[in-house]
Amino acid sequence: MRFDKPRYFRQSMSWVHTWTGLVMGWLLFAVYVTGALSYFRNEITLWMQPELHAAAAADDWLPKAVGVLAEKGAQAQQWTIAPPGPRSPVVGLSYREATAGGRGGEGGRAGEAARGGEGGRGGERARGGDGEGLGEVAGERPAAASAGARGEARPAQAQGGGQERNQGVKRLVMDPASGSVLEPRSTAGGNFLYRFHFELHGIDRVWGRWIVGAATMLMFIAIITGVIVHRNIFKDFFTFRPAKGKRSWLDGHNASGVLSLPFHILITFSGLLLLAMQLMPWAADAAYNSDRRAFNQEVRGAAMGGQGQPAQARSGGSGRSTLTDLRPLYQQALQQWPELGVGSITVSNPGSARATVEIRQAFGDKLTARGGAERMLFNGVTGEALELPAARPPSTTRSIWNVFIVVHEGRFATPAVRWLLFLSGVIGALMIASGLVLWLVSRQKERAALGRLPRGHRFVEVMNVAAVAGLMIAIAGYFWANRFIPADAVDRNNQEIFAFFAIWGLTLVHAALRPHKRAWIEQLAAGAALYLLLPVLNGLSGGAHLARSLFSGHWQVASFDLVTLATAAALLFTANRVHHHVPRPERKGAKANTDEPAELAAEST
Repeated sequence: MRFDKPRYFRQSMSWVHTWTGLVMGWLLFAVYVTGALSYFRNEITLWMQPELHAAAAADDWLPKAVGVLAEKGAQAQQWTIAPPGPRSPVVGLSYREATAGGRGGEGGRAGEAARGGEGGRGGERARGGDGEGLGEVAGERPAAASAGARGEARPAQAQGGGQERNQGVKRLVMDPASGSVLEPRSTAGGNFLYRFHFELHGIDRVWGRWIVGAATMLMFIAIITGVIVHRNIFKDFFTFRPAKGKRSWLDGHNASGVLSLPFHILITFSGLLLLAMQLMPWAADAAYNSDRRAFNQEVRGAAMGGQGQPAQARSGGSGRSTLTDLRPLYQQALQQWPELGVGSITVSNPGSARATVEIRQAFGDKLTARGGAERMLFNGVTGEALELPAARPPSTTRSIWNVFIVVHEGRFATPAVRWLLFLSGVIGALMIASGLVLWLVSRQKERAALGRLPRGHRFVEVMNVAAVAGLMIAIAGYFWANRFIPADAVDRNNQEIFAFFAIWGLTLVHAALRPHKRAWIEQLAAGAALYLLLPVLNGLSGGAHLARSLFSGHWQVASFDLVTLATAAALLFTANRVHHHVPRPERKGAKANTDEPAELAAEST
């Protein structure tokens, strides 16, 4: 941009749009791709645990689950059962062992470990991670009520436990049909992609969130300035002119931006809200005298409408008693929530006269309560329904905040809505990728006038290939590593993650060593081959092959394989188009910028 000439407002906004998009575009592409995949991280984790693919549905799974817990956790303070559902074919079990000074029935800590949830909270604990999710406030531990257990492939993600709040929690996974305890491989699963989406990897999480927060702010600026710059943005949405050089790239960039513009604005703004207490903590520090723990405790209480701990059963005894049959209670809950179903069953003080049974809805349908699920409480000995503490409705401010957070995380989403969010994320990634390519295409005249390729342009060429095609290869390589690393390997979670970054790094080296066009073709073709063969690898390495998963209705696995085939087709199509692309020669004597929109004419450097 030249500052020695007067510029119109839209021209200035064009410069801001161009450079904010380029500076963080490579990172934002990765954030968008991994964020889109995070909507299906439960299914991704399930695919990466082929030992679970043979699990079959059965109606009598609940007595079997109780029997397993009675055998494994006879002295436990708490049991939690996560029923099979649309997102997982297995039963998730966990129990909290008695610890010195521990408290029985602590309101679902063990339950949080077993419940997968639409927000993936339980999955983070099952992974042995810190439990911090994107929706928490500066280190806040997410509320248990946010977790609905509609199927996290949860137990075998253990990376090592050891967090104080999960001390003594044991996790199991059970086949509903046979009642046998399965032992799936440990895997970083979809949760690695989810956490990379908002805190990167290999650096301190605080710094990772700061970097992603800065990128998100620049993304928000780029979206707003993009709307300002493209005066005919909605008209251009219905216009696509192929084989027109930068005009075609701009048409594609406009179309992908406008098609899901509400999603881009909402997801970016809500992402900033999610990181607000880390990026701007001063108001909370002033109001709570820098006591972040007190602030987080109050936020957790308000987040779910003030749901308190469940009341204890009205019983004066403290001796041993037989646990009531859970099947009638479960059926009663299904009748209460016929559409959403049951997310988890938590038994506090099992085998005691003080036993209670808490049944939670799979996920809440109230966005203002941050997806808070309804609950039912029963006496664990008699099966008598108990009264729950009255829930405190969230404030107006908190309700608005909750709506943004729940929409960002897709915690409310039905399968159709989840696919819509995923496709919107894919379109957002295409918008960013087309913008990165457009930056180079719009500077062809400058390179032709110089008679050489500036170093800065070569740097952008290399980064574009590695950030876009290289990331797709790295994700495919991550899935391949899951099957080639021995199932009983030590620290295999980190080996999978190392494979992801090693492959991504190799694509950067390849892009730097190869000519620009050849690098695109070779990496796109390599990515297509890797994704095309993933369903074959799945069937050969112990998983349910595509034909089997389709005919058996195992859609969690089948949908993964089908998406990989669609991805392979898209990459192969793009590689073919790049291979046959011939740059249009510049017309001699043509006036500069005569048919260029103002947003391109303003981008002189």
